[in-house]
Amino acid sequence: MNAAHAEERVELSIGGMTCASCVSHVTRALRRVEGVDEVSVNLATERANVAFEPGVQVANLIAAVERAGYQAHVAPDEESAARERIAALHAQARALFWGSAAAAVVVALAMLPLRVPDNELVQAILATGVWLTLGAHFHRGAWMALRDRSATMDTLVSLGSTAALALSFVNLARGVPTYFETAAAIIALISIGKYIEARAKVGSSQALRELIALRPPSAVRVAPDGTRETVAADLLRVGDIVAVAAGERIPIDGEIVEGASAIDRSMLTGESMPVEVGTGDRVEQGTLNGDGALLLRATAVGTGTTLAHITAVVARAQGSLPPVQRIADRIASVFVPTILAIALLTFAGWLFTHHAPAEALIAAVAVLVVACPCALGLATPTAIVAGVGVAARNGILVKDADALERLAKIDTVVFDKTGTLTRGRPQVVGVEVFTGDEARLLGLAASLEIASTHPLAGAVVREARARSLAFEPARDVAAVRGRGLAASVAGSSVLVGSAAFLRERGVALAEMPEVDAIESALYVVENGSALGRIRIADPIRDDARSTVERLKAQGIVVALASGDALGVTRRIAAACGIERVYAELLPEAKGELVRKLREGGAQVAFLGDGINDAPALALANVGMAMGAGAAVALETAGTAALRDDPSAIVDAIEIGRATMRTIVMNFFWALAYNVALVPLAAFGIVAPIYAAGAMGASSLFVVGNAMWLARRYSSNANSPRAQAATNAE
Repeated sequence: MNAAHAEERVELSIGGMTCASCVSHVTRALRRVEGVDEVSVNLATERANVAFEPGVQVANLIAAVERAGYQAHVAPDEESAARERIAALHAQARALFWGSAAAAVVVALAMLPLRVPDNELVQAILATGVWLTLGAHFHRGAWMALRDRSATMDTLVSLGSTAALALSFVNLARGVPTYFETAAAIIALISIGKYIEARAKVGSSQALRELIALRPPSAVRVAPDGTRETVAADLLRVGDIVAVAAGERIPIDGEIVEGASAIDRSMLTGESMPVEVGTGDRVEQGTLNGDGALLLRATAVGTGTTLAHITAVVARAQGSLPPVQRIADRIASVFVPTILAIALLTFAGWLFTHHAPAEALIAAVAVLVVACPCALGLATPTAIVAGVGVAARNGILVKDADALERLAKIDTVVFDKTGTLTRGRPQVVGVEVFTGDEARLLGLAASLEIASTHPLAGAVVREARARSLAFEPARDVAAVRGRGLAASVAGSSVLVGSAAFLRERGVALAEMPEVDAIESALYVVENGSALGRIRIADPIRDDARSTVERLKAQGIVVALASGDALGVTRRIAAACGIERVYAELLPEAKGELVRKLREGGAQVAFLGDGINDAPALALANVGMAMGAGAAVALETAGTAALRDDPSAIVDAIEIGRATMRTIVMNFFWALAYNVALVPLAAFGIVAPIYAAGAMGASSLFVVGNAMWLARRYSSNANSPRAQAATNAE
């Protein structure tokens, strides 16, 4: 691609694909359009993601797909697409009902001792009707593939059913046994399999539909004069005031301007416990308000909300394919032509061994039908749809299928310290008074620190507010970066800072026990007299150690990388059970650490806050940021944790491994099925009618295997994290 131009993308909805060969044909058709750089076609989602140079007309892409024999249009939004898929499924069900009923009558007339006048003529009429109506989709696809000088699953089904029907008419004229039931049953059984497969594909995107369903259709907007009106959520604008009653879903991303409540974020982040919120806190669209009424100021609406962003990411990821799919693509490119050749050889072999032409043709038909490569085409995309959905339910965003495959290979996890293994929110853990009382000491310190943006200052101010202490105005505030503050408060000279800062100012401090290595201490001095010190620490997360233990149990090497001092970093690492420690690292040095680990052969995942860890996130095989840094992670890496929880990286690795296991199992089944049944069909052991049923069963196994993956983690109770907790007990 010309580097001077920005790449453009479009997602197309593709109709008429039935197997892996169809995917290959659509891909080739799109790649032949001049200016197209990248094409990803997904059978499970029936979408094509196309990257192209500016100037390429989308109409040309659609025309290329249609010339190849398929339908195409610009993909609608996910909500509309879900409605379209369900409507198409209902139409498919209606056609299937009448077609399969007619086929069942044909089979009954042929195989049961029924005395029906003109039995075979009735069979001929009904079988022809099934061939023309229910089989029209297969014949159309086969004709378009022939025009494109290619072959697909439709080619195999159409050839098999047409050959059986034509032979039956010849035999009817000759007065010898016919095979109308074979022609009708082939189409009916394969259509039933395709319908069940379509239902399963709709079900496999359940996680995406659940996200879409979280968007409330309406909201209560509050006018400046206080009047309230119910409006469509799409009509809201940034800055609007919205009222949310207890028990309702929040219709926008917003900031609370009045009220307090507990917000259930489980559907969005996988966190089971509600989060207490109040004035000034931010809330997201789709989360569930608890027992308090809230007034919110909209900060994002429509496609700008966190929920809309998550939905878009999940939809794109479910439509992507991992590198392992290249195996299926290579197989599919030669599979159908190979089967056609085997069917022809089967026909010739039976004739050569002095069998009747009718017997030879039926054996060839069985080969054509039993080898339809539906299962091969569905092996990867159905598992990816399920895996991405499972991750989303557990509060993990996976940007694409490639990231899911990389997660499965991780053998080394590097944690950032602050905000990852620690809470990233320092808090006061102790107050030691030399002179006076705690209230006076904390009040003076907070009066100075309220003007500071340092994390330790925030801890002091929050503690003072929690104790409802009064703040006095501080004048002539002077800050020494990284050391302390000096100011005048109510006529007194006040200093707040480290012991070194105060000694520089000539303040004599009594000998005190050293604070814990993971703590910091702020001394407070009034008019030259030390009042005491405030001990502050960034607490280690409750689940930090259990997360490390889960990783080690899977044979994964764990390391801690921090910009903090070596002593503090070692203490945190020891408390979490981590032996490998890298301290005093700048952001660039963290990235260099990751690069060196990868050069040594490690498959590295880096978990950080996504803000100052961007180099490491970008250089890791898998970068994951959690909490506030999630948006940054998706720009620099492949995954993000919506929940504020380090165990997300363990869950992500487990889900990645489970997804890849499912894909491998699907590939094995699809290939083993063909290796086993094609020879049996060629030797006449498997009749065409049973071949059709076996072909449908193989596709259902593959789709069902992927759906089992989704069901396995369908609730928080069955999540990897919950299962780990149960195992620990």
